[in-house]
Parts: sequence; structure tokens; C-alpha cells
Amino acid sequence: MIAKRPKHIFIVEDNEIYSMMLDYILSKDSIYQFVSFKSGEECIENLYLNPDVIILDYGLPGMNGYETLLEVKKKNPNIHVVILSNNEDKKLRAQLLEAGADDFVMKQGHGENQIIDKIEDILSRDEMQKKTTELKKKPMAKAMYFVLVFALLALGIFITQAAKNKSHDKAGASYMYESH
Repeated sequence: MIAKRPKHIFIVEDNEIYSMMLDYILSKDSIYQFVSFKSGEECIENLYLNPDVIILDYGLPGMNGYETLLEVKKKNPNIHVVILSNNEDKKLRAQLLEAGADDFVMKQGHGENQIIDKIEDILSRDEMQKKTTELKKKPMAKAMYFVLVFALLALGIFITQAAKNKSHDKAGASYMYESH
């Protein structure tokens, strides 16, 4: 059995205390590997590390969360992004989701617990999609095997029948030859 690789998660947060708290809370589960960045620019520079999920603060200095999200999605649309924000603006939330964010979490009020749930939900959906894709491939192989077996059986029946007809024709021909 192949060992599952740990899930690679970026935390992009300029508040060092909040970033350390997230890292601590999320690191309790050993299947996650975290890398922290303080800016959107650092995150973009390190996309070659192929994160599964990016936890992205909206209120970053320099390149904000929206701009970072757009750049991430441009470089790799398959990376999942969860936006963190102190801003409760519903229009902002809609704009971020429309731009490709998987989810939006408010920092206040146990946002870190929601983040764990969001990450697990996203990764579970990914796993289900992979399994569904694999299952879709397997029935084709089974169907091809069935068709091959059926074709070989049909060919065998045809050859057997042809051999019977040939021996029957010889017997009939010799009977006809003897009776004349």
C-alpha cells in the first residue's frame, strides 16, 4: 500500500501571533505540513512547493488577499484558498468567492476552529473526486475485459461450428459420392 503524502498548507498571515496560533492549532494533526508567509508576494514566490490549501489573510500589507488570490488562481487554479478576514462585508465575501476562493472565514469568534473544518472539508472533497475519477476508469477496464472475453468465446464458438460444418460437409460429400 502506498503511504499518503502529508497535505501541504500555506498560512499567509502578517500577524505573527495569529500565524503562530494557527500553526499550533493546525499542527496537532500530523497529516498536515505548514509553511508560513508574511506577505502575498512571499506566497506567490513559493507556489512551486505545490500547496494543497492556502489559508490567506485578506488584510495583508502590499499585495492584499484579493490580489494574491487572483495571482494564485492564475498560476494554479487547482490550489484551494480559504480567505481569513476581519471584514464582515458581504460584497467582499461574494467578490472573493467569485474570484476563486473556496471559502471565507471571519477571524473573530473561533475562526481558527472553522479553518480546521474548512480544510478537512476541502481535502475530503478532493479525495472523493480522486476516488470517483479512479472508479470511472476502472469500469472501462472491466468492460474492455468483458468485451475481450466475449469476443474470444464467440470466436471459439465460430471456429468450433465451422469445424463441425466442415466435417459434416465431408461426411455428406462422401455419402453422396458413395450413393451414386
